Amino acid sequence: MPPLSYSTLYIGAAPAGLLGLDELLRELFDAGAAPLDTDLNDKLVLGIKRNNFVPKSAYKDYAVALRLEFTAYYDALKLGTTPQIRNYGTWEGHPREHIPWFPTIAEELCNGCAACIEVCPKDVFKKTTDGKVIVVDPFDCIVGCCFCKSPCLPNAIMMPNREMLDSYRHQQGMR
Repeated sequence: MPPLSYSTLYIGAAPAGLLGLDELLRELFDAGAAPLDTDLNDKLVLGIKRNNFVPKSAYKDYAVALRLEFTAYYDALKLGTTPQIRNYGTWEGHPREHIPWFPTIAEELCNGCAACIEVCPKDVFKKTTDGKVIVVDPFDCIVGCCFCKSPCLPNAIMMPNREMLDSYRHQQGMR
């Protein structure tokens, strides 16, 4: 059996790595599921739970994120295009999605100034309809970069400690 796909989704306010998402979306599409099905949330969450841990408290957040993914997948196939699996490449020999280097935003501190959007070279952020800024593509963030943090006057952006990256460099040296 081939290895399961690995995808990262923003679930609630944090990114989550998921095994088998692409296979699940295809399975549901082939079984005739559609975005407006009333039981789609249950099918998606139960399906993803086959290969991943889903905390009970996060069920609703998983359902929302998975439904959005399924809808995009469904729409792509219905339009005759092939849904693209995002390849973020590698960093120091590790798949980029395995490196937890990305910004997080304290929603209560964000004033919506969008200075982070202006300086980010990779479109990691997006402004929401309520005027706040959210992280939409955490693994597109350049490992080690923190340009977005400096212009954020309310200090709403947090980045991991750079020392965390040393453990990945060390692992690479041991191979």
